[in-house]
Amino acid sequence: MDLNERRQLESEGWLLLPGVLSATELAAMHSAWEGLAASLPNEGANTNWGPHLDTEPAFAVCQTHPRVMAAVGALLEDDVHVRWVHGRAPPRGHGRQGLHVDWGTPTPPERQLLANAFWVLDDMARDNGATRIVPGSHRWARVPRGAYAQPQAVHPGERLLEARAGDVIVFSAHVWHAGSSNESGRRRRVVLAQFGRRELASFTPGTY
Repeated sequence: MDLNERRQLESEGWLLLPGVLSATELAAMHSAWEGLAASLPNEGANTNWGPHLDTEPAFAVCQTHPRVMAAVGALLEDDVHVRWVHGRAPPRGHGRQGLHVDWGTPTPPERQLLANAFWVLDDMARDNGATRIVPGSHRWARVPRGAYAQPQAVHPGERLLEARAGDVIVFSAHVWHAGSSNESGRRRRVVLAQFGRRELASFTPGTY
């Protein structure tokens, strides 16, 4: 990764990597996702449902792609452990979240614990549930509280991240972030890969 990309990760806590997936890789992911969805019809009815993808061959690249891992490594000082890989696909009228971080307590900006890579499988835009982030908030050593943690709140510094199918968005999991509502009903499948420092390998996700 170049110096400007590294500086953006450090100062803003996020980076868009365009065109990471080839058309062949994207098609394989779409096919695998549909197969999993068909095998779990009841799960598919749930809000924001997405399959677990850790062991699916089509999604193995989400844990290893060098361009993405370089960005993740820049956030975590190359101390990287894969925590989980799963999907998310908010249906029409769903997906809006309050701003949050993925660790329960504030962390010092010089030592981030977690990083996310969002693999975009369908074009992601304002109308179908694009991710919201507050650039630079990973450096505040604070977690969202009060009104900002409520789904309908809007932070004055937030940015809506639009991306094309095949892009990847890497960001510190300590950046304030949230989903927005899928108002159009257009598909918005995203693969969420989370990475942490190796010291967190014994922590079960969701138990901190």
